[in-house]
Amino acid sequence: MDLRQIENIIAIEQEQSISRAAEKLFLTQSALNQQLLRLEKELGTPLFERRKHSMIPTFAGKLYLATAHRMVDMKKETYKIIRDISEENAGEISVAYSPERGSLMFSEIYPVFHKRYPHVTFRIHEAHVKKMEQLLLQKEVTLACLTYFGEGKNAALEYVETCQELMVLGLPASHPLAHLAGKESWKYFPEIDLTLLQNDSFALISKLTKMRDMIDDCFRQAGFIPNILFESASTSTVVNMVKNQVCAAFFPQSYVDPSLPIVYFTTRPRKSWMQCVAYLKGEYLTAPEKYFIELVGMYGRKKLTNETP
Repeated sequence: MDLRQIENIIAIEQEQSISRAAEKLFLTQSALNQQLLRLEKELGTPLFERRKHSMIPTFAGKLYLATAHRMVDMKKETYKIIRDISEENAGEISVAYSPERGSLMFSEIYPVFHKRYPHVTFRIHEAHVKKMEQLLLQKEVTLACLTYFGEGKNAALEYVETCQELMVLGLPASHPLAHLAGKESWKYFPEIDLTLLQNDSFALISKLTKMRDMIDDCFRQAGFIPNILFESASTSTVVNMVKNQVCAAFFPQSYVDPSLPIVYFTTRPRKSWMQCVAYLKGEYLTAPEKYFIELVGMYGRKKLTNETP
């Protein structure tokens, strides 16, 4: 089996189209189609069912592709190990992180990483936690900077825990109940009975996030349906609504800023999650990848103590 040909067949599977796969591989559609036809003739059976708008693997195709993926994974793993033991300190790290916090984190730690490993490049995927887990399982990325709640670990993944983070409830400093926070609420996060806010309005993070699952659970436990002004995929937008004295909102502890006109609480009982870097079980990690994980942990711990990274 020719590895280049194998990778081309995998591209057809991923794109579900010869034309899109050919474009991705910088080949002509005719050349890729002929390659597939020759392989199917050699094997004596079709590998794909040709439908109007898609290419679906046949049973034989699924068998071929399962072996093809293993061979490509073995090649990648072997190259990684050889580069690592030769101390070449070059190559690529594929990593997924969240669009807001992750991109800010990466921009802060990359200069430090680049100083030690100037010849290592990154391939970045921005996604929410649920999507990041899929990217890891599909081997689209090697590392993912994500969070998990309680026992919510995926059995197929390894987790390097970096720090535990609270879910914070922010109220405008002008709110009638702001005095309950006391002094330096940004440091101590006093608990508040959520039922005291059942007549308030909230800005909430998108339902596509795992954090929203936790927020909805808080309201269920408090026994009321919140008045939602709006939902946003942007945590910064949610925090700004509190800063501008519009409404209440839940957000991660790392967004706490002592200089803002916001008082900070936690719910009763406190809700938290673990920040971590995840990768597939059995995955070989190179020295640059391990260093990247170390930097992610240092950054997270500094953010939670309200220090400048």
